Amino acid sequence: MRHVTREGPSFWPHAAVVHSGTRRACAVTGPALASKTSGGPSHRLSGATCFCCAIAFPALPEAVAPVRRELHRLLCQCGIGEIADTVALATQELMTNAVTHGCHGFSPVPEVTMTATCDGKRLQVKVQDPSNGAPIVRPESSDAEGGRGMRLVEAVADRWWVERLTAGGGKAVLMELACPPARSEVTL
Repeated sequence: MRHVTREGPSFWPHAAVVHSGTRRACAVTGPALASKTSGGPSHRLSGATCFCCAIAFPALPEAVAPVRRELHRLLCQCGIGEIADTVALATQELMTNAVTHGCHGFSPVPEVTMTATCDGKRLQVKVQDPSNGAPIVRPESSDAEGGRGMRLVEAVADRWWVERLTAGGGKAVLMELACPPARSEVTL
């Protein structure tokens, strides 16, 4: 496993290769949220911790689910577990689109990169693939077997958009969501 961001190895205790050929790097980039009061317990404001995580994986259908699970775990560990299921599902749709449509016809099998970044207030997820084709939001149809992925992303995200990548070509599909507000102070 090689790292795609950060200078040194990841410091996550649960770090594991999620699929052979996967490269992963995650880092909490914000200040520590715990502070010790003189003689008292540690306190942490509940809410999102700042982080950046990038996972590059081979464009194979079986590689998507492990990356989804890793993202879900990270979101829960960083204080935004209440949106983790929804974000992981929408991200899975973006990754599946990248594998199915964005990497179709490329040889050898290209990589897809999923990057999640949180500044404590906003969560942004980006999925990159080598295709220049934009995703299509298809009209609703109860008969269709597919075509609901981007509708789901549209329903979940505050906004989503496509960026063309100049270096090496390809595109990135991004979605952004508000982090849940901090609820209260939690004693550690």
